Amino acid sequence: MRVGSERPLVLTAAAAEGTLGLDPDAEAPNEVVIAIGRPEFDRLGAALQTVLGGRAVRLDTPDLLEAALTEAIAGLGATAQTRVARRPAGLYTPEGWELGLTTTDPIVETAIRRAIREGVFAA
Repeated sequence: MRVGSERPLVLTAAAAEGTLGLDPDAEAPNEVVIAIGRPEFDRLGAALQTVLGGRAVRLDTPDLLEAALTEAIAGLGATAQTRVARRPAGLYTPEGWELGLTTTDPIVETAIRRAIREGVFAA
């Protein structure tokens, strides 16, 4: 088979079988983006400070919040890839925060949403 007129398209055996090397029984990761404002950010920060105790510094940058989320998620016995962004990126108000999560464990999203609503980081 050819793509265009110059390059041949080479199919591997897995691609020819339709599997593409993927495990059809594996659970697909859940990708979630949660946008929060200052009040929700403050509740989430307080919940993470409580869970992490003295190990958490003031969570005022995306990197610090991302590290705290990762540690708190590990404390739940779960794993997730976290991405945090602040909009706008500088120290201006009003600001918004974006929490990006990729996980196969639903307790991660539950714990974060509960922390945002109630100020308690627990599943």
